[in-house]
Amino acid sequence: MNMNLLFKISGLGLLLSLTACGTTATETGSTTASATATTAASIESALPLIRTGAAVATGAVLDFAVNQPGTRTRLANEMYAAASAVYSLSGGSFPTPAQLQASILAFGGSQTDANYATFSTAVAGLYAAYYPKLATGDTKTATDLLNAIAGGIEDASAAYVTTPALATASSTTATTSF
Repeated sequence: MNMNLLFKISGLGLLLSLTACGTTATETGSTTASATATTAASIESALPLIRTGAAVATGAVLDFAVNQPGTRTRLANEMYAAASAVYSLSGGSFPTPAQLQASILAFGGSQTDANYATFSTAVAGLYAAYYPKLATGDTKTATDLLNAIAGGIEDASAAYVTTPALATASSTTATTSF
């Protein structure tokens, strides 16, 4: 692994941890409902940053860690499919960071591929930064968080996917917008 890639991945880790720190809620009320609302509001306000963080983590692997176009396309297809796994986790209860990472590995990637493992670790790390704030049991906020992560994965991998889910073989339009 070259030093340039290590520098970019460590920078990504710093960005993700700053994102989580910047949205830390302070408990100003004395009731649990007030704390839950404050925590949910802090996560909801960070959703655009979370989506961007997931896109950066995905894009870093696709753009900097992979040199062969065929490998990049395969990984993008697997990552795009992994976004579906993340979306499917948002129905009901919310997973632990380890369950999220296991789901991403089981649903889409080559488990022996170091690049895919880096991607799953980065996405699980992003989720882990917000997971303690979800301990209040707010499933709507957890769903929004998982959907932001899945959307970021799709955003970054869609350009490399051979057949995006939104495109159809019989489409008559020249372009598909995502």
